[in-house]
Amino acid sequence: MARFQDVLALTPVPRSLLDDVVNALLDALEGLPLDNGKLTTGVDSFRDVRLVEGDHLTAGARYQVVSEETKDEGLNLELKVVSWNRTGESQIEVRAASEGHVVNTRLKLRMAGRRLHALHAEGDYQGPGPLRRLQRATWKAEASFEDWWANQGSRNAPPISLRIVHPLAHASFLVGRGKDKDRHWRANGTLRLRGRWIARPPAGVVLLFMRSRIRRMLRAGFVRAETAWNAAVPGMAERGLQDPVILRHQLEVEPVSREWAEKYVAALHRRVGELRFDDGRLADASADVRLLEGEHIRPGARYRVVPENYVSRPPELTEEEWERFGPRQRKPLEASVAAWNSDGPSRIELSVPEDGQTGWAELDSAQKPALVRAAYTGGLGAFSRLNATGEGDLERWWAGVGGSDDGGPAFTATIKHPLGEGTVSITGSPTKKNRWKVDVSVTAEGRDWARPLAAVAGLLSGNAIESAISEAASDWNDAVSKATKDDPDLAAKATLHELLNAPATAGEPD
Repeated sequence: MARFQDVLALTPVPRSLLDDVVNALLDALEGLPLDNGKLTTGVDSFRDVRLVEGDHLTAGARYQVVSEETKDEGLNLELKVVSWNRTGESQIEVRAASEGHVVNTRLKLRMAGRRLHALHAEGDYQGPGPLRRLQRATWKAEASFEDWWANQGSRNAPPISLRIVHPLAHASFLVGRGKDKDRHWRANGTLRLRGRWIARPPAGVVLLFMRSRIRRMLRAGFVRAETAWNAAVPGMAERGLQDPVILRHQLEVEPVSREWAEKYVAALHRRVGELRFDDGRLADASADVRLLEGEHIRPGARYRVVPENYVSRPPELTEEEWERFGPRQRKPLEASVAAWNSDGPSRIELSVPEDGQTGWAELDSAQKPALVRAAYTGGLGAFSRLNATGEGDLERWWAGVGGSDDGGPAFTATIKHPLGEGTVSITGSPTKKNRWKVDVSVTAEGRDWARPLAAVAGLLSGNAIESAISEAASDWNDAVSKATKDDPDLAAKATLHELLNAPATAGEPD
């Protein structure tokens, strides 16, 4: 048997925060809406879940995932509620079977009132074929949260454990809590590996020669886990579980003069109008842009942008069949010109007919831009029926970064869905270092059964949102530093060239 040990120093998670998260998840599960046994959550991932027996989340309730995809794959997925008591013990069994592969999982949650006591999971796998004895495994995992908080430095059994048993091998991973140091948890991790049956002798030899490499891999994994944990937990502990969720992030970015920005917008607007089409296709560019109707950039002009390597639906397949069996690919975008004026409004209307997505963008004036607006309706990932609107008050922005505004947001965006609503607002102000100070505020609030789920999502995603904002600011700084070295007209030309040419084929603009 080989044994490997290491220690992690982890930022503590407040016990109350963990309990709040678990209870919020239980609230969301109990509040799931059903219509004639079908989940009607508004999330596409759940649309194929059916309650086929009993009442929702009561002993004996049975659920199945029923869809054309699971039927075609021969997948049978079923969930059964053995018991449900959110202040005591709840147990759920899950069975998945596909083409002779069977996975059984049993989950047990123990609560003491509103306090999380323990989580236990165990299961087994059985594969098909003549070597069935070797195509099987069992596992068992347990996390005793009560023991974790109570037994600091205890010599009792580790409160967190995972054991996996295969006919030829056995592995276990145990995590105990040592004495806290420097206001950090000391998590003692132990990994044990050994062979079984006829594999025991060769496994011993392999582990002997691989010991150092396994130790290095384990240490590297521990370092990554420790770093990620300690980066995420302090922010979550500070924010707590919010309803509604409110996230704020402040940073500084490179500035652009108003004169340069307005000349750049005017030049970009003009250069779009100068694009040349031959036989209805955009010339001198790798992008497949087709002029379907009207005269270029005049009101009524309609375009179709076909993604690279796009494959059209064969006539022998229906739209439903192509959606299920065809390649996952970006769909063609259609654009129509509603207005295009250098000293007046310009508006482009967009749609992806194959996905039912629509949107529009408009600018009040290319010569003296003061207001930009945009909207989108459609789906995004697992969420359908999204409605998003955004508006930028450029006069307020220039006043804000000039130090003469009241501090209100210059840019705002709102996203609405049947499950909730979110807003983003951006405010600018000057700094003493000739940079722009940008304050970004993100708020989100769930509706109905998704309200507690939105609070949990906000807690867990706060760091990721801040990172995304910081990354966007870094991209802005890189782009501005490069673009402002040129005349606004040349910068606009370069921007349009990059947009209309794939990275692999793009060269220097003429």
